Amino acid sequence: MKAVLLLGLALAATAAEGASFKDLCEKFEPFRKFSDLKYVKPEVTIEPKTPGVKPQDVVFTIEAKSGTIKVAAGPDGVIDLPFSDKLCAEDPDFETNQPKGTVNIDVSIDPKVPPVQTFDYRLLESLRAEWKVAVGRQNLMYRLRAPSSKAYQVNFEPGKGGTAEIRLPGGVRKLTANEKGELRIPFDDSWIAANPTIVLSEMPKRIGLAFD
Repeated sequence: MKAVLLLGLALAATAAEGASFKDLCEKFEPFRKFSDLKYVKPEVTIEPKTPGVKPQDVVFTIEAKSGTIKVAAGPDGVIDLPFSDKLCAEDPDFETNQPKGTVNIDVSIDPKVPPVQTFDYRLLESLRAEWKVAVGRQNLMYRLRAPSSKAYQVNFEPGKGGTAEIRLPGGVRKLTANEKGELRIPFDDSWIAANPTIVLSEMPKRIGLAFD
C-alpha cells in the first residue's frame, strides 16, 4: 500500500536524444531531502507504456565521468536511480532504450517500519516523528500537499482477523483488524511514557501510518 503519491512524470528520453540528468535531479529534490531517514523512504517505479515491454526491459544509461552507469528496474518496476549530489552536479548525459514519452516514472512514499510480531510503542513514535521531519524539510507547496497521519496501522492478510495486544501497565488492551485486515493503533500521549509492548497475533504485511 502506497500511502502518499507525490510525483508522476513522463520521461522524455531516447537512445538518440538524451534527457537532462540535472533536470531529473531537480524534480526529485523533494525526496532527496530525506534520504538519511530510516523509515520514510521514496520508492521509484517505472511503467512502460509500450505493449509487450516489461519494466525490466527498460534500461537507463548515465554517461558519468567515472564511467557508464546502466540501471534497470526489477520485475515489479522498482528502480534505484543514483541521485547523488556529485552526479547531479556533474549533469551527465542520460538516456533510455525506449521511445520518447513511453516510460512513466512514479515516486511513492509509504512511511513504515520493518514487519515484526513484537515491538514497543516507542518504535511507532519514531516512525511518526520521522514523517514530521520529512514533511518539514519540504517547501511550502509540498508541505501543504502532504497528508496528516491519523493513527498507526497494521495490515494483515484480509479476512484472517489479526489482533494486537497492547500490554499497558494497567492491563492488556486488545485490538482486532477489520475484514480488510486493517488494524489501527491510536496516537496516545499517555502511552509514550508507558511504552507498552505490542504483540501481534501473526506476522503483519505492513506496520506504518494511516492517513485517512
